[in-house]
Amino acid sequence: MTRSTDPTPTATAFRRPATPLAVALLLVAALALLGAPAAAQAYASADELMAAVEARPEPASVEATLEMTITNAAGQSLTREMRSWSTGDERRLLKFTAPADIAGSGFLRIDDGTVDETLVYLPALDRVRRVAGGQRGESFFGSDFAYEDVEGIDPDDYTYVLLRVDDGPRYVIEATPTAASGSTYDRLVLEVPEATLIPERVVYYRGEEAIKELTVHDVQQVGDYLLGMERRMETLGRGSTTVIRQGDVTLDGDLPDEVFTERFLRR
Repeated sequence: MTRSTDPTPTATAFRRPATPLAVALLLVAALALLGAPAAAQAYASADELMAAVEARPEPASVEATLEMTITNAAGQSLTREMRSWSTGDERRLLKFTAPADIAGSGFLRIDDGTVDETLVYLPALDRVRRVAGGQRGESFFGSDFAYEDVEGIDPDDYTYVLLRVDDGPRYVIEATPTAASGSTYDRLVLEVPEATLIPERVVYYRGEEAIKELTVHDVQQVGDYLLGMERRMETLGRGSTTVIRQGDVTLDGDLPDEVFTERFLRR
């Protein structure tokens, strides 16, 4: 007697309805293929972000040694050394200590609500001159930094627009100076990582042309503060760069008022 045989089972014959667990696992796999979602951003607007940047803990005073390296488009470099004293954004003094041809030259910036002035001392001429108006856009002692860049950014002198938020999150902000600011730039574009709240890239514009780019490197935790130890400014059309490296830092020291005077600038 011949025994009958069943047809070969097809794949369809073995399918079972998907369980809720199987569906969940499939969704997890699909999300993994698409990539993990970006971390939620903490700040919804440019003003919220810049308020957080302004509120970031900063030392009451900083005393440091600075090394400035200027490199031209041909790759030739020269290095200068400075000593720096500052109290917040209100008072800043820079004095060159080397090489000999620039030693003794200095820069003093005061903007404390009572006094608003920038002074430059040139020992070869034995005179102090005031930097004002359009002179703020002039080169700081032959570097790619302008006097305005060294003075620093007063957040109240700008209006802000959030352009986008990149992965990180990293906020891209457009800052437009007010008419009262006296800025020589038409706008800045800042990139601010949420993790540090330090503007780590700034592009400077005149009209529609990007003329300079500042990048901040080597962000370190020094005591209770995050500090960018190196700043690199590039003049885009010329291809020259200036790097300022900070070292030998003393924070929250007692700096006497005498440091921030024309008399000390000349010393």
